[in-house]
Order: sequence, then C-alpha cells, then structure tokens
Amino acid sequence: MFDAFVDWLKLTASPTRYTYSRGMWIDSLALADTWIAVVLATGGPGPDVDDRRQRFRVLLLGPRNGRQYADDIQVDMESLAAAALGDSAPCAAASVRAIGEPSGPGYTTENRAWVSLDFEVLF
Repeated sequence: MFDAFVDWLKLTASPTRYTYSRGMWIDSLALADTWIAVVLATGGPGPDVDDRRQRFRVLLLGPRNGRQYADDIQVDMESLAAAALGDSAPCAAASVRAIGEPSGPGYTTENRAWVSLDFEVLF
C-alpha cells in the first residue's frame, strides 16, 4: 500500500517539484536546491470488520535557506488535502482522506520550510 500511496501523491501533487523520500531524508549539500516530500507510514487503527485504514504522514519541504517558499509549500499541501476529498484513490484503495488540516509552516535547522498533513487510506 505504501508504494501505491506514493504513486497517488506523485499524480496529485507537483510531481516535478518534489523528490520523494521513504521515511526521513538525510540532508546534504547535494540536496540544497531540492524540494522534498517525506512519506512516513504511521500504522492506523485495527481492522473494523473487513476495512483496513492505513495512515501516512506527509511532510513537504522546500530547498535549504528557502523560508520564502513557505506559502508555496502550504498551497501544495492544501491541494493534496483537496484531492483527498475527491474520487481519486491509490490502486486497490476505496478512498483517501486528509486527517485534519495542514500543520506548519515550520523550519528545519537548514531553514527548509515545511508543512505536514496526515492521510488515511481506506482499503
């Protein structure tokens, strides 16, 4: 399900802008200009009858020393949240929904602006 969710993100977000990381990324000078999308599987509640609900935390980050990109990242995350209200879903999933509203912006030690949001995939 993890790979299917990442594929959904790539089709829904700004796929050419973000480099996707499975779990936390390791920052380096080679990534200084890179926009990063971090995807973390966070488990989910126990199955309810036959329904399983996997949860994912998504962090979108701008380039290093890019505090000025906080608004752009917020807009990208809000577009993901809006897409989760629609009919598109990863392969084998019934639906994707945002849990709550985007959190942030925050800033890393390298001054990368970030915004996070949790999603739930029902399958």
